[in-house]
Amino acid sequence: MPTVHCIATRRTINARFGALRNGGFRMTRSFRNGSCLTSLTWWCRSQRRGWMADHQAAKALVLKANAAIDAAGPGQTAAAIGPFVTDTYLWHGMHPFHEQTGAAAVAAAFWEPLKTAMGPMQRRPDIFFAGLSALDGFRSTWVVEMGHMMGLWNAEWLGLAPARKLGFLRYCEFHRVQDGQIAETAHYIDILNLLAQTGRSPVADTTGLSVLSPGPRTHDGLLYGAHDEAEGRTTVALITAMITDLRANKVGSPMQHMTRFWTPDMTWIGPGGIGTSGFFEGYRRGHSGPFEDGLDYVTHTEHVTRLGEGMYGGFFGYPSLTMRSKGFMGLPPSDTPADMRIVDLYRRAGDRLAENWIFIDLPHFFAMQGVDLLAGLSIGP
Repeated sequence: MPTVHCIATRRTINARFGALRNGGFRMTRSFRNGSCLTSLTWWCRSQRRGWMADHQAAKALVLKANAAIDAAGPGQTAAAIGPFVTDTYLWHGMHPFHEQTGAAAVAAAFWEPLKTAMGPMQRRPDIFFAGLSALDGFRSTWVVEMGHMMGLWNAEWLGLAPARKLGFLRYCEFHRVQDGQIAETAHYIDILNLLAQTGRSPVADTTGLSVLSPGPRTHDGLLYGAHDEAEGRTTVALITAMITDLRANKVGSPMQHMTRFWTPDMTWIGPGGIGTSGFFEGYRRGHSGPFEDGLDYVTHTEHVTRLGEGMYGGFFGYPSLTMRSKGFMGLPPSDTPADMRIVDLYRRAGDRLAENWIFIDLPHFFAMQGVDLLAGLSIGP
């Protein structure tokens, strides 16, 4: 567990919060415009506040590992990954990569084919942060990076013909760091968004706008330095409260939910096949309406991790929820439940969420319904 440093004398973190102190932490409840945000704000037992959890070593490890992967030539990726990961390294990928164990398997299944098709690749991150997972009592350390991998798509990949143009592959990585090595990674990519860039989307018409994912509106998403731990815990608490309410509505987003948890100018940056929406009206028209109308809720699965640093936070589930199609994205109605592997990253603005970046493993969801989204785009018969 990271070392925690107290750096300032104790005083009220936010004058709006009333607090009930309990040992080394306090529970806080904030009321604004009739809404309620419950947050867990940890306090130093030395009666000081403003302390920071030291995630810098974990961040440095992930940055160094990614630099080594990016620099690796053909056939060298496994050797590049090896020094940074544990012997039992577990990698969670999207369809068709799924789960892999060990550096050699990850390199062979994912990195080598991708780098052969689009290498050398340029990593262009928009968000980078680290924190402790709220789902295990703030014990495990995770580092998150999201952005685009840019490369010239000059060779076949996943049976898909090359575009012979620049390609921007959306990605999001969650790395669990333990004892100075990466023990677990979730690596989400957006194949459908990449295909849409070349005019080959397997989805006839997205309900949102199909674009390259913009980074944060505030241009401050790369948290390479240390940040006040209390801010990150407040972000995680808001995300958790929002998720709890969403689950209570069976993933529905009524206006009461939106006004309680989101800024009116919120942006929902969705995956290929669905697209990006903004503002309450646009979000309802571009995502939440078609999503709720086209799917029957079955169940949620608890996320693997949920964390935050500063004004940024997020989670991933493998899967996050199980749904049945009622005609979603052109799928015929089906009684077959299918899993959605999902990433959600957020930017908080005050006591509301302002931006949301989403990855959904739609090829996996469709495959569980008996539909191969990429089959019609493959090379050859």
